[in-house]
Amino acid sequence: MRLFLPTFIRLFLLLFLVAGICYLIGGTTLMWMSISIVLLGWISVQLFYLTRLIRWLNDQQSKLQGFGIWGHIFDKILSLRKASLKRKKKLSASLARFNHIIEAIPCGIIILTEGRIEWFNPLICQHLNLNYQNDLKGILQNLIRSPECQQFLQEKLDNQPLTLKLSIPDGQYFKRILSISRQPFTQQSELIITQDITQQEQLDDAQITFVANVSHELRTPLTVINGFVETLSDIPDLPLEQRQTFLGLMQKEGKRMLNLLTDLLTLSRLERGQSTAGDFQQFNLSYMVNQVIEATQNISKGQHQFIIDVEPDIYFYGLESELYSAFSNITFNAIRYTPAQGVITVQLSRSDTDHAIFSVTDTGIGIAPEHIPRLTERFYRIDNARSRQTGGTGLGLAITKYALAKYHSTLEIESIFGEGSCFKAVLPVIEKEK
Repeated sequence: MRLFLPTFIRLFLLLFLVAGICYLIGGTTLMWMSISIVLLGWISVQLFYLTRLIRWLNDQQSKLQGFGIWGHIFDKILSLRKASLKRKKKLSASLARFNHIIEAIPCGIIILTEGRIEWFNPLICQHLNLNYQNDLKGILQNLIRSPECQQFLQEKLDNQPLTLKLSIPDGQYFKRILSISRQPFTQQSELIITQDITQQEQLDDAQITFVANVSHELRTPLTVINGFVETLSDIPDLPLEQRQTFLGLMQKEGKRMLNLLTDLLTLSRLERGQSTAGDFQQFNLSYMVNQVIEATQNISKGQHQFIIDVEPDIYFYGLESELYSAFSNITFNAIRYTPAQGVITVQLSRSDTDHAIFSVTDTGIGIAPEHIPRLTERFYRIDNARSRQTGGTGLGLAITKYALAKYHSTLEIESIFGEGSCFKAVLPVIEKEK
């Protein structure tokens, strides 16, 4: 209104002035002609600015300038456009940040509207094997093959959320375990959230298995010892030779139980990140590997052929006793699972100035592919009878795994069933102090 009144007054004054002058000059006819010309010019100017505004609204690239009331209108439009672009930019930044937050959430999320996928985050593609381009707007129930999950999606959803624990194949040997929940979102929509609980389930299973295995491993030698003690007590005049046999078996089972407890304590300390003995110090890794080889050859008693390739004077900073235990577990396993006359190759060499590679290769019975990822689990055995017969506790490779992890190294395992195996570790090494 503030802009309209001055413009109207200026137009009225202009018409009055032109009409007065033309009336004095040419009378009434000239007055009305002049008024018509002024009004026509004024309307033409308005149409010109209106056309400019329409053109600008179509492309928003041309300049938008005017005078009078149109100047004020254009300035207001440009100001609103600038504020709108600023809000749009701010909203885009907020949306991008929201998307980053959604991607960082360790859960898969789907919004369903009447059974169709309205939106989902990237993680759900991994959990339920979905494709963003192909499956968006699709019916979720038709995209999942699991009958258990399809039945879960068909259940009536009330105010309380529904949950399901689902096992989905993930690769050739493993299964992904998901916790899936459904809950109302809007009047016709629902929210589905998936969480990968595979590691948690494996940890729970490992704890249960660990307790069962420890109980079983301790029960066997204790049963043997207890049986022989009862026999010796009931028959005090047992022949000396038989008595010595019983005592020897009791000693063997007692030693086996002591080794098991020692390995358990070592593994427990390593898992907690504690040192098993002593402080870190520099030592000759090549000399230590040669000691491991010598001990392995003594256990082999000439039944295996050894190929040794140890580069001299490679130095390491750490706990020599832990690394000795880690390496000896690998070499002792090689002779346990390699038949007589088999070949065992032990190598230690620099891969570059800062790293060395320790590897043990055998021509033994080999390992089936499905067993390789689980070899470093506590008490995991491929052949329980063979492991117990050769004196294994089932903890050796677990100890090796945690001992190497302390030095940011991992145990790499390659094997062909029936042909042999290769165990390899890459370690950081140092130059000898002068």
